[in-house]
Amino acid sequence: MRNLITAVFISLLFSSFVSAAEMQHHQHTSQDAAVYHSKGTIKAWGEQKVSLAHPAIPALNWPPMTMNFLQPQPPLPALAAGTAVEFSFRQVDGGYQLTAISASQD
Repeated sequence: MRNLITAVFISLLFSSFVSAAEMQHHQHTSQDAAVYHSKGTIKAWGEQKVSLAHPAIPALNWPPMTMNFLQPQPPLPALAAGTAVEFSFRQVDGGYQLTAISASQD
């Protein structure tokens, strides 16, 4: 009987641990999948990163700023400094990575 109770306890403990780990993984995956959109102006273009000046991004509680965005691999086609753009990005290990960028049609 004692072995049965121990086995049930271990089983419950393990299943709650697995459920918590699955929930944490799901939340982490959902956060990684978030894609944000903004407009801005290209300050510098490089193979590894693109410097963009952008207005406030309320979804991230960011003020207006100029910052570097990582290039995806392969890199996106280059645009000239000073070009007004619309862009999308996501959070990745090491920063924020562009997912798309194009010259603004405004």
